[in-house]
Amino acid sequence: MRTLLCTLLCFWQCTAQATNYFVQDKSCEAISPEIEISLSATLRDLDNHQRKRQNLRQKALNKYTAQYKQQHEQLYVEEYFTTQSSHSAETPTISRAQKKLHYLIKLTPSKNCNQQVAMTSELFISGMHKRSLSTTIEGNAMEVTLDINNAPKFTQFNNPLITPTNFFGLQLGSSYEQVLATLGLASLSLSDKNNAILVYGRNHAFHFKNNVFIGYQFHEMLLPMVINNELSLANEKLQISTGTEQTISLDTNLTQQAINKLKNSFDEIETASYKVSIDKSEQRVVGISHGEIIKNIENTTQCYNGSMLADEYLKKHESSKTLKVVNEDHDNIIITPCYEFIYEGNGYISKLKLVEPFSTANIKLAALAGYINQSKQWSLTGINYNDPVSNLAKLGDYDEFFDSAEFTSEHWDGYFYIYDGKLLSAELTSNDY
Repeated sequence: MRTLLCTLLCFWQCTAQATNYFVQDKSCEAISPEIEISLSATLRDLDNHQRKRQNLRQKALNKYTAQYKQQHEQLYVEEYFTTQSSHSAETPTISRAQKKLHYLIKLTPSKNCNQQVAMTSELFISGMHKRSLSTTIEGNAMEVTLDINNAPKFTQFNNPLITPTNFFGLQLGSSYEQVLATLGLASLSLSDKNNAILVYGRNHAFHFKNNVFIGYQFHEMLLPMVINNELSLANEKLQISTGTEQTISLDTNLTQQAINKLKNSFDEIETASYKVSIDKSEQRVVGISHGEIIKNIENTTQCYNGSMLADEYLKKHESSKTLKVVNEDHDNIIITPCYEFIYEGNGYISKLKLVEPFSTANIKLAALAGYINQSKQWSLTGINYNDPVSNLAKLGDYDEFFDSAEFTSEHWDGYFYIYDGKLLSAELTSNDY
């Protein structure tokens, strides 16, 4: 009995001393003065920034525990990462620069924090709070805000059937909000003041006018490959029915009679011939359109171009994000009309992809093709697409390899990809947060 009591007492004490961490929680009330801890680490590997940040968080919490014997159940947290580079604009070189990652954390013992947003030390160290962001989708009549962490993540259609009057359990005339509530967070959104398109998976588009579902579109080549690479597959189980006969799958070999029935039921049907053996081909469905299809979306997104600090760009253009993608990792990606993929995280740009211009000839989502056709080649602080790789010296330090250049500067680290000595594309991580 004595052993049991000791065990229970130890369990109660350990539970009581467990610390929860709170970020941007306005309900927290300070009960002790703020505690500041500063640490630094050397950056040598361009691919280990996230791990370095996690290590610094772990060391800071260990230092707090060792230095302040009293444990608090609730700690309000503010943290700041800054990067210091040895790069000098006056003396650009082609050698790897030494960089320092500085970390400042402010811990305030608190009470009355919101337990619904509490984080364990493991969650805080992992950096999950950096993904706590929301996406705002604007409509003519109202504004819908989704918490990406709480919104249902689209993985597949629970009801994979479409008919001329029913699309995965939804009917034409349903509201924008009903579609979101039924299907979850869309993989891609393309919108202006009056029109919107939500894409689920890689192949299914829902078209809206004034927040009303007016048209559905399926196509095997709905989106370009560069966007598809960010998204999951979600069309294998699609079932198509005209309401009077057995359902048709995407791998069904269609007779001419079946094709005629589909064309009489849906506004547009596209088929293609698939070679299944040396001497046999099959006709299969590759595209369906029904209802009104939005062909043009007004672009309100401004290019980034490195013209200002990354977080300043996001604040300035908060309401002008025409084309957005949510990938499998729930990263929120803004695609600008300058072939820029901006990975947004809690008010900062965590990653920037500069994409080589590509053809829209095979893109079946017409509004997206129009958006891309209006795009300009990427530019970053005076470095442009197809510039000589030597121009990177204007911005920072780089090491040139066969088909890439490892790059580091005050604001960006990453790789530029090159061909025949010219800059084609880039994948960069920001040092401004």
